[in-house]
Amino acid sequence: MFTALFVASLLAPTQVPSNVASVDDLQADFEHAVACEQIDGRKVWKGEIAYYIQSYVYEGDATAQTDAADAVLPGDNTPETVKEFERACAASVSARSSR
Repeated sequence: MFTALFVASLLAPTQVPSNVASVDDLQADFEHAVACEQIDGRKVWKGEIAYYIQSYVYEGDATAQTDAADAVLPGDNTPETVKEFERACAASVSARSSR
């Protein structure tokens, strides 16, 4: 068993593909993301790498007051999902530019 795991670890790729964002990349992107219209009552932001949607964090039975978000990477989602985020952010940009 150990030998099989050892051989598998030698054959596994040692580098992450360049098109995959790291957690640090996503955190930095989120910190500079622009707020968009909400989707289903959840806050949405647009970054350079991904869209972000408010996560619900629970402490026991109650929703925590902590703001958290999930990254929505366009390459990992269906075209319909990405279009929904694009619409939310386009509506937000339109509202800002008409002010």
